[in-house]
Amino acid sequence: MNRPGVAVYRRAMRLLFLLSTQLSLHPLAAQHCGYDFTALIVVHPHIEGDTTTIGGLRVTLLDSNNVPVIHHGRALHLFLPNTDPEACHRGTDGFGRGRKFCFPFAGDNYVLVVPRGWRTEKMKVLVQDDRQERWDRRGQGREVTPYRQRLVPLTASDSWPLCGRYDDEVYPMLEGRTAYHPVDIILQEE
Repeated sequence: MNRPGVAVYRRAMRLLFLLSTQLSLHPLAAQHCGYDFTALIVVHPHIEGDTTTIGGLRVTLLDSNNVPVIHHGRALHLFLPNTDPEACHRGTDGFGRGRKFCFPFAGDNYVLVVPRGWRTEKMKVLVQDDRQERWDRRGQGREVTPYRQRLVPLTASDSWPLCGRYDDEVYPMLEGRTAYHPVDIILQEE
């Protein structure tokens, strides 16, 4: 048999073997997190001079036509309170389907998971106070101060990529972006 031909054949087979081992390891390196291709919008509704987040509000994401956002035929517009610390410890399950969820860096604000790459600069956040008079155990009502409805336009930098960051206590600085901050919404009493 031709010796140069055998050497070429062996090199080709070695190369093919190395290539096949690299390809078989590729799926292992391509693991995805539960929040691939998603981002988070975080809003912080409070009154002037007080940084405490106001609970019990209805916070809605509106599109460029000022109607609640629909994505693939499903309503994707209501922000949820980021108030379940147990969810932070047990981990989250993509989009929080069927259970409460928590993003530690978002604090006690309202959060909404959206597809990454949405043009948030064409969207707005509507904050409404639907709270009613509260009743204590004695059956006596106490006054709840209503707040005026507020419509706040978003910017292109108001959504934050989630994959690899959703369980961080502090959102890391991203190259080319300002430091993480929620959308600040100052409410006024009626």
